[in-house]
Amino acid sequence: MRLTKAVLIVVPVLVSGCREDKGGTIDTTSVQLDLRIGRLDRQLFLAAPQEMPAASLKAHAEYGDFYQLYVEEILQGAAMGDTMLPVALNHFVNDPDMRSVQEEVERVLGDMEPQRRAFEAAFKCLAVLFPDSVIPRVVAFNSGFNYGIFPTDSVLGIGVEWFIGQEHPVIGYLSPEIFPRYVKDRMVPEMLVPGAVKGWLLVHYARDTRGDDLLTHLVETGKVMALLDAMLPDVDPHLKYAFTPAQLAWCEANELAIWQELVGKDMLFSRKPADIGRWMNDGPFTNGLPRESPGHIGEWIGHRMVKAYLKAEPRMDLARLFALDEPRAILKHYKPR
Repeated sequence: MRLTKAVLIVVPVLVSGCREDKGGTIDTTSVQLDLRIGRLDRQLFLAAPQEMPAASLKAHAEYGDFYQLYVEEILQGAAMGDTMLPVALNHFVNDPDMRSVQEEVERVLGDMEPQRRAFEAAFKCLAVLFPDSVIPRVVAFNSGFNYGIFPTDSVLGIGVEWFIGQEHPVIGYLSPEIFPRYVKDRMVPEMLVPGAVKGWLLVHYARDTRGDDLLTHLVETGKVMALLDAMLPDVDPHLKYAFTPAQLAWCEANELAIWQELVGKDMLFSRKPADIGRWMNDGPFTNGLPRESPGHIGEWIGHRMVKAYLKAEPRMDLARLFALDEPRAILKHYKPR
């Protein structure tokens, strides 16, 4: 059985020159980058049952170690060398729910050309800001809702089924314990590019903060958000934070109250996992704040700190910012009102 032809819904993705926080445009015209999105999802779902052994071997030849990660860790199917792997893959791609989901991927995302152009522009910007950067190979796959974003050392993997829109019936069937409402609300195509780029940056550019205090967690995440802003200047801020528009508006209207809650409980320099998790972990809202607040609100606070620092230090660029290992130097410029 092959996927039927579907009508494409065009999802607008803004692509323009990248900009640093100070507003200056970054020239990327000298960067030679022809980014393509590998469509592992299509390669497997378009294979007839008798073609699956050959399709799997071809995918392994094309994607190498990442394909092994896909079948063994992401899809959690048979091992790469197992003769039952084609059987497992056929079982997956011919599951009625998975075929329905993949058909929706085709309908909503189609050839992913808008997303491809957005990724290309973003990673050209990264190549200018950090010339030694690894530019990832972008691979789209269907994970059966196991992983939405899967960055490795050289591949940015994207579970496209996570971005088909929350209205699809299969999304409604997903366990609310594992997929609570706030997670399902993010399963929209507009989240694909900012979510994937942020996932790559958090893995490859955020310093290891294990054992550090909350301030360090805030600042290091804020640096990533400043870089994400430079790479995706025209993406709505709430999508970059993975907030709703109402949650972002609440943060902006209550910045001082948020800060007073944080410092008033003496948590800024705490190294306790519970204190750090309260501000950095995801959730429907932040414990101790009104239910209108978003989870992982520390991401927004850290970004506000870094933006204030960059404004106060006009000679500071992003490369030097990431090399700076002085969270308190960044804190001193943050004066919430």
